[in-house]
Amino acid sequence: MAEFNLIDEPWIPCIGADDNIIEYSIRDTLFKAHELREICDDSPLVTVAIHRLLLAILYRAFEGPSSMQEWRELYRNGSFNKSKIKEYLEKWCQRFNLLDEDYPFYQMSQFETVKPISVNRLATEIASGNNATLFDHCGDDIEVEWTPSQVAQRLITCQSFALGFGRSGNAKINGINEILPYSSDAIALRGMNIWLQGGTLFETLMINLSPVIDNSLPPWELKDSNKYRDRQNGKERVVCRSSGLVDQLTWQSRLIRLIPNCQTISKMYFAQGRSADKSANDLMKVYRLSKDEGVSSLSLSSNKAAWRDAHSILMIPESGSKERRPECFNMAEEAIISGVIGGSKSFVTHIVGLATAPNKAGKFIFWRHERMPVPAAFLSNIDLLKRLGSCLENAERAAEALRYRIQRVTKLYLSPDCESPGGHRPDKADVDNIIEATDPCLTYWSRMEEHFFALLESLPNDWDAATGDSKPDEEQTARLTWRQSVKLEAKRALLESIELFGTTARAIQAIAHVSTDFYDIDLDQKSVKKKKVKGKEEHNNES
Repeated sequence: MAEFNLIDEPWIPCIGADDNIIEYSIRDTLFKAHELREICDDSPLVTVAIHRLLLAILYRAFEGPSSMQEWRELYRNGSFNKSKIKEYLEKWCQRFNLLDEDYPFYQMSQFETVKPISVNRLATEIASGNNATLFDHCGDDIEVEWTPSQVAQRLITCQSFALGFGRSGNAKINGINEILPYSSDAIALRGMNIWLQGGTLFETLMINLSPVIDNSLPPWELKDSNKYRDRQNGKERVVCRSSGLVDQLTWQSRLIRLIPNCQTISKMYFAQGRSADKSANDLMKVYRLSKDEGVSSLSLSSNKAAWRDAHSILMIPESGSKERRPECFNMAEEAIISGVIGGSKSFVTHIVGLATAPNKAGKFIFWRHERMPVPAAFLSNIDLLKRLGSCLENAERAAEALRYRIQRVTKLYLSPDCESPGGHRPDKADVDNIIEATDPCLTYWSRMEEHFFALLESLPNDWDAATGDSKPDEEQTARLTWRQSVKLEAKRALLESIELFGTTARAIQAIAHVSTDFYDIDLDQKSVKKKKVKGKEEHNNES
């Protein structure tokens, strides 16, 4: 296998205007960006990694943009300047060769470990090394044969999403034996990765290409590929800090050297590279402040969809705050204010990440790629965002009431006298098992997603542009429609769950104790409370 140059060879999966998927080279992807809809791989992690790589190339090819004026000039062209991109790619062409002897792309040439391992290890979603199985059941001992294009996709993804934990081992670098630090998480692994999508790939890349003055270099421009990596000094780990935005976008989390075999690749050398930059400055992340963890990136939850955190994702931090939202939101807001993009435009927000098992930071149980429509009004109107947050709180409180009611039915079904003084309390394990089997919240939240997207589109209409304030309560159609949807979906989910208890006398008696209707109080009160009245419990939610 002579070479595989990522500039010339097709490997980036793109969706065209005709909705067909075709792979393009780096050059063709950027040259045709105004004709393409988006980049989209079966693995959302690959999709994120490709976006990060292309943004880094654009920053270097244009040497900016370093100001909003430069950004406007680039955007108004409607397509990327081919001459500048061509000049840059030609200058560094050889450094994009996946199998170059001296400077293999995203790898280290003079590097080897005690023994090579399967290229499976490049994919976080594959059961290999310390990775838990997500969708694949291969392992380190299973031989695979990947084409260069497959390896290219997974190579850049590994540098962004490799999972830490575990000993990295010894290696020989430039002929010298070294003990390498324990492996650590890659730079994009933790927290949500967020970007805005425009009408074309050109618009998408531009709206995520925020103006910045940055002099950092990508790995293919470094004279010494051995320069940026962690080192072990006795018992101490010497970490290589970030030098700027482009450096972060092209972070080399692992030392890798592919071993080609005819027309495919199945083995490689693999070890720890650079620890993730933990400062709150990744442009694709949401950073929030908490008492326990300080400033940290907002992560996907294993028990809820990302849209339920929409208020936190879109929130506009106060001046001087250490909190941050994805830079693409600020970029879009600035473009609208300057008149480059119309204020009535609606974007699609992409949210990609991995979720860990509860209290198990090293065990990822799934990945998720969500798309959420975001009208431009939400990017700059703090009051509108507060209203959105209030609507989400309404839904959460209804879910709390829903959860409480099914729990009460379950307890009464198991022990009809459990609410009487001295009554028998049902076994907690039995209660939990029935609730797990009948949980109405799962269907409730899945159905509320459609209503939420409708809310996003219509909530700006509840705002009076003339007065700069909300319309009168009775004219807030979007908010009132949302509240009605919450009550109806909560009732619908509860009715479906209690049907599972059957029609025995015990079931009918237990169900009779709870209301199946939901009211405004269920959406507005902070929690379901119980109080003692004359020696017995009175449930204020069942009035």
